[in-house]
Amino acid sequence: MTEVIQRAENVVKTFLYEFPTCTTEELTFKLEVPVDIPLAGSTRELVQRVITMFHVPVYLEDDLNEKLSKFVAQETKTFHNSRDGKLIDQLKNSEINVEGVIKNWEKLFKENVMEFAEQKGTSDEEVFAAAYHKLVHSPALETILQVENSYAKTILNTLENREDDIKKLTEKQTEEMEEKIKQLNISTTEEEINGLAAAHFEQQALVAGRWGSQLDALRQTQRAQHRAWLMNTLEEYQSTSALNTPSNSPLATFSPELGPLPVVPGAAGAHRLEESFTIHLGSQLKQTHNIRIVAMDLLDLCIVNPQEGSRRLQTSLSLYSSELSGVVLLTESPPRRPAPPTTTLVSAATSSTEHHFADVELQLKEISEKVREPADKRNNQRQREQSENMSNCSNSSNGNNSNSGPRMRPRRDLQTGDIFITKHSNLDEVHVVFHLIVDDSELRSGDITSRHPAILGLRNILKAACSNDITSLSIPLLLRHEMSEEMTVAWCARRAELVLKCAKGFMLEAAGWGGADLRTLHFVLPPATRPPLFATLAHLLPSIFRISNPVKCSRPRD
Repeated sequence: MTEVIQRAENVVKTFLYEFPTCTTEELTFKLEVPVDIPLAGSTRELVQRVITMFHVPVYLEDDLNEKLSKFVAQETKTFHNSRDGKLIDQLKNSEINVEGVIKNWEKLFKENVMEFAEQKGTSDEEVFAAAYHKLVHSPALETILQVENSYAKTILNTLENREDDIKKLTEKQTEEMEEKIKQLNISTTEEEINGLAAAHFEQQALVAGRWGSQLDALRQTQRAQHRAWLMNTLEEYQSTSALNTPSNSPLATFSPELGPLPVVPGAAGAHRLEESFTIHLGSQLKQTHNIRIVAMDLLDLCIVNPQEGSRRLQTSLSLYSSELSGVVLLTESPPRRPAPPTTTLVSAATSSTEHHFADVELQLKEISEKVREPADKRNNQRQREQSENMSNCSNSSNGNNSNSGPRMRPRRDLQTGDIFITKHSNLDEVHVVFHLIVDDSELRSGDITSRHPAILGLRNILKAACSNDITSLSIPLLLRHEMSEEMTVAWCARRAELVLKCAKGFMLEAAGWGGADLRTLHFVLPPATRPPLFATLAHLLPSIFRISNPVKCSRPRD
């Protein structure tokens, strides 16, 4: 027995419950309770209210709750089926304004997000990046490069003064120490010499700290002034469409006339061995790539000549774009204890102010701290595996006197094949540097395969490049930065063939990874490569890659 009363959003149905009296079972009480469908509250709470209001015996609570729950569940299901059926019929008959429903949902979603979501605005870094990207693609590009060049000159002058100061102090201390040593056992004792050495060390540390603080303060000041100048320039450019140099700009005392540029050995203007190819990869959907083999020092792509600031033109234009440039540097040292060539890169990066990313020294420090925890987990896992292998070997020997077995590898944060990455905006032709950890003693021998950790590290580098908008990448073809005695022509040919074939396979594999296309790939040989060796290695490219050549057709004779 139900009674239906239509309402705006729900219905009210009457729940009927019968229970016998305490004295006579044939005599029953009938209880009718109106229930909102769908029920907003709890059925158990409604049961308690019914028992209290109508003086229902408490021993009927469980039975009443069970029947009321079934009633509410069944009626709710019927209500939803009826409502949804009507909506489907209205949708089939085009009686529902779908666009209006979407707009209403969009409005409700926005209101909910605005009310409960965490309020976050555009960060200062994002604003500065957008402003810089807009200005470098405007007539302000040359002005920006000149300003950054003037800042770099100030840093270089300060670095030269620091080196001169430290050099003079070192010479003075050397003379003092030599005089003391000459008077040893005459008027000077060993304790006095040790005390003088300690005092000299403290003086060196004090001078280095003083110059370091001065350089840090200068870089922070230049960074703040550069950002403020850029934002003011953008405001003027948007309001007047003209670019006026502010009175406090570094260009007020900067002369763009630099005179003739000297030719630096290994620089872009000097003659070097190089050859370029256009290749096609892929069986069905072919992709075009530019392959370049060149003999040069990879660090030439990083070091900026103060007299050639214009070489950073393309680097600045593509800084905040999807066409970044990367380079692979081989290193044996972890980021917390850099060694060449990483130290040379650090020197090049610190010779001017980094306006867009953290300083390279801070980046290396953060990398060394972040890599410690996952490296410890990996080392512990490898140690457990090696311990299990050693125990298995000892159990299988069954009394043999030989104690030979796999030796434990030294614990290192980063192993061969691992990579850490630094970002730069003040290098010459590079935005991203991939530091590949290698073992130079292993790479000196020609006995490496495609499963070598260094080769697998190159695969990870190519994958990271394609996933992060790096379209140009420079790789050491021989996995060495310098030539050595064991690197014969046959050795170089085997190593180059291995790297080229693996790179081709990785590039074909990268087509399915998504992201940016690695359009340009530079294979770099050591700068001391001889022309005959260069020609031999250059001839490997057409045999490994599919070179794009014009097709010559001949007409048949009549």
